[in-house]
Amino acid sequence: MNSYWFLARRMLFWRQEGRKVNRSAILSIVGVAVGSAVLILSLSILNGFESEVIDALMRFEQQEVYRPVSGSADAENAIKELSEAGITGQHYAERKVVIQSDNEYRLVTARIVQNLQERKEKFGSAVLDELPYPPLHQSVIIGSVLADRLNLLPGDEVRLLSPLDISISNPNPPQHTVSVEAIYEFGMLDFDEAYIYIDFETAARIVPQINKYSGIVIDDYGNSGKAARNFLKPEQWQYSSWETDHTDLLTAMKMEKIGSTIVLLLIILVASFNATSTMVMSVMEKYREIGILRSMGASRRFIKKVYLRQGMLIGMIGVAMGVGLGLALILSHLQFQFIPGPEGIYSDEGLPMDLRWIDVIVVMVGAFIMTIGAAWYPARYATSILPAQAVNYEK
Repeated sequence: MNSYWFLARRMLFWRQEGRKVNRSAILSIVGVAVGSAVLILSLSILNGFESEVIDALMRFEQQEVYRPVSGSADAENAIKELSEAGITGQHYAERKVVIQSDNEYRLVTARIVQNLQERKEKFGSAVLDELPYPPLHQSVIIGSVLADRLNLLPGDEVRLLSPLDISISNPNPPQHTVSVEAIYEFGMLDFDEAYIYIDFETAARIVPQINKYSGIVIDDYGNSGKAARNFLKPEQWQYSSWETDHTDLLTAMKMEKIGSTIVLLLIILVASFNATSTMVMSVMEKYREIGILRSMGASRRFIKKVYLRQGMLIGMIGVAMGVGLGLALILSHLQFQFIPGPEGIYSDEGLPMDLRWIDVIVVMVGAFIMTIGAAWYPARYATSILPAQAVNYEK
């Protein structure tokens, strides 16, 4: 064994009196281990929450939407031109409408899609309840909160009204009766209460010239989306996606993760301060022994390396224990889902977690650097000891 590591281990873990174990060193290692484990676990939970939100956004929102911003924008011709270029686009529109049941009504945003069945299939497990048979006539898909407010179930009939299409010749708003085909739930109030889905055939009954308001939706977010962005003129079409529509939410989640990481790193920092005090006490207890080593020819650099390796020992053992504990908890939960999550918020039965190895590496490197930094002052203190004073030092 290298003499640096041998002396570092003996001077860190053993006290001189009766060869007792240095409990302060053990506590320093435990502190680093607990901080590392908590940090990895917390980052995995934040990643899991972020993944759940992004998954909900991608299923609920259209991938890419182009809304007309000038009178020369013609969705029908644009879709044909995109098709000739090998890009699949569909009609899409949004409209404020009133949905009315027997005793209640709500102002909502109707998302008008080409195919209602495709939209329902894209929702997947978010479909809370639906008709067991194909609807007999035109239908609507609504959110769970809206269904509770209006006391609706699949199969119930509701009336859709378009207050924006009232004219002087006809002061009564256009209206049409449809049936509830399905109820979705994403666990987000903005989605589950404020939006409904209908097709263009239904929308045409309440919104005259609906094609005039039609935009273009492209569900392929890859190469086709990039090609469409270059193909459609920005002076005619306004581009948006699930990312641009929810930039504030995505930024808030990233800032929350950064803030949580900084706060949780303080746990490791506190453990590093404890390691500093432990090594300072080690220098004081081994004051005479350090003087003897110096008188035998040990250089200041040698003594400094010994104490820096003490910090490395605390870091390596503590980080290894903490990362091992954190990974064991995360992998066990991913397998058995034994940590419960809030009901009605997450799609999984347990608390969502997403283990990302880059986070593990960051925690390992960060914690190790902190423990090395904690050893710097004790190492400088040890090198300042004069051999003549230390040999005659009485404890």
